[in-house]
Amino acid sequence: KFHSFQHFSVLKILVLFFSIFIISDAKNVCFGESLSAFHMSDVESLNEMAKKPHCTHIVGDIIIQNLVDVELPVQIYKRIRQVFGSIIIVNNTNIAPPIYFQSLRVVNASLLPAITILGNKNVMMHVGNNFKKAITQHKEMVTFAVLLNSNQILDTSQYNVWYLAGYPNSRFLTDSLLQVKVCGENFYKPIAGILGFLFVALTLGFSTVAFYDRPNLKI
Repeated sequence: KFHSFQHFSVLKILVLFFSIFIISDAKNVCFGESLSAFHMSDVESLNEMAKKPHCTHIVGDIIIQNLVDVELPVQIYKRIRQVFGSIIIVNNTNIAPPIYFQSLRVVNASLLPAITILGNKNVMMHVGNNFKKAITQHKEMVTFAVLLNSNQILDTSQYNVWYLAGYPNSRFLTDSLLQVKVCGENFYKPIAGILGFLFVALTLGFSTVAFYDRPNLKI
């Protein structure tokens, strides 16, 4: 029995090895750490990554944190289709241009939410419309965590894409789920004036018609 189990284990390892080999040959598989930046000195490594063929499948978390006033080579993220881990953007200030996962289709996370964006200032992150699946084994089943950011992260369009990707188990932990932008007074005052004028004109018109349309009364 022991020999049978040992033989099975060796077969399993060989199958896994050749599966990874085949996948790697067909797609560009990278570790999440190679696309992560934990402090400013890591940005140079990302610039070097930008010169190589772009990754399509990621094993491990992509973490961007503690960056200040930096221009990231965000093109390294544009071809990523699947992440076997989480996307984590934490405690950054003034990152340009926006971080855009244009081709992202699947995030398969383990202990953390699929996407976490926490404590950032002037940092934008978007996913493309191909984002179809977000899974997590987080114990509270939080799929997306968007908290304590100084600027809006989720507009209506992005919220819908994220929600559908996690459906039917989409669960947001957020303090800025949706924001409605109030029009400036230079925009709405002229409109209010025009509507008011039309209302008065219509009222006078109906009053005139009603008065002249009345039959003559004999006393």
